[in-house]
Amino acid sequence: MAWDSYKSAPPRGTRLLESHQLAVDGVHSLPVTSDKGTFPVLLVQTREGIHAYVNACPHQYLPLDQRSENILSSDGELIRCSNHDAAFRVSDGEGVEGLGLGDCLDAIPVHVDDQGWIVIGEASP
Repeated sequence: MAWDSYKSAPPRGTRLLESHQLAVDGVHSLPVTSDKGTFPVLLVQTREGIHAYVNACPHQYLPLDQRSENILSSDGELIRCSNHDAAFRVSDGEGVEGLGLGDCLDAIPVHVDDQGWIVIGEASP
């Protein structure tokens, strides 16, 4: 499912977090509240950049970090669902192990704005 087809998806342009608060090889889970409701976002910072996904494992749509905040593999390459150990590549959300095989996390486009905030949507040209 595309991230913006969720009933509670916030609008493009929504500020999520100041970028300095997200460490390299760090994960940050946050609920984003808008007039549509509360939407679960998972941010992951790698050396290649910031990746954002709907914080819901496609296996059963439970939060990836429901049982533990320690969901990033030691090499920073995989997000592991704390419920059933499904594994997804950080770079593209593709399921690569366990119950994640054949599934994919719902990616959210993000960029860092001029004030240093991580914002939903693509950067303006």
